[in-house]
Amino acid sequence: MTKNEVYQLTEVKVMTEKQSVFETLSKIDVSNHIQVIKMRKGPALKYVSWAWAWNMVKSKYPDATRKIEEYPEYQYDQKEGKWYATGQMLDYRITPAGCEVKVTVTIQDEEYSERLYVMDMRNQPVMQPNISQINKTQQRCLVKALAMAGLGLNLYAGEDLPMGDISENDKKQAEAKKQAEKQQVKERLDKALNILAEEQGTTATEVKSALIEQYKNEPAYKENPDGALLAGATAMYKQLQMEN
Repeated sequence: MTKNEVYQLTEVKVMTEKQSVFETLSKIDVSNHIQVIKMRKGPALKYVSWAWAWNMVKSKYPDATRKIEEYPEYQYDQKEGKWYATGQMLDYRITPAGCEVKVTVTIQDEEYSERLYVMDMRNQPVMQPNISQINKTQQRCLVKALAMAGLGLNLYAGEDLPMGDISENDKKQAEAKKQAEKQQVKERLDKALNILAEEQGTTATEVKSALIEQYKNEPAYKENPDGALLAGATAMYKQLQMEN
């Protein structure tokens, strides 16, 4: 086996681990952990509890981290008639459109970032929010970032909405990403099967059939056939290397 083939098989394993983040989080039922905010105008907004959502992700991925974006603080000098930097950093920023926050979640070296504006009970931007309003918006933004990683998006399939402020575009992007990741796993599975077939002097079809026979009754195979076969191919390769 060439170095390039070894690299490809290693890359396959890494991609399977990354792809499993969305697969794992999107299967979690969040329906019992939804908070509802009644608005003075328009429909009520629904949100997954941020504390529960973060604890759930940490239980699955202990190395997951979250970061609230910080921005330089500026103040206006009335006497000088100009803005100046204070040298301090703030975890929000005031823009002409309102007060914006940004949260980035990192899971298995992949980042999921989202932005939100502080909104009032009429769903209008708050131009001068207090600390409590900013903090709540940061918590909501964290949940939205986690949703893009998969947590809660399973409820978007025509069922209850876990978060009313996630746009249809967000949903489409997440679904497109999911399909792209599935295609990547399929392509890497094909490469792994070809590598193993060459190593054993057989065909990729025969290798795949053997793997299916071995894993067809496993829960992982029933949930994600290609992902399970990819993991099996990696294990088979390691076993062959030990025997050699």
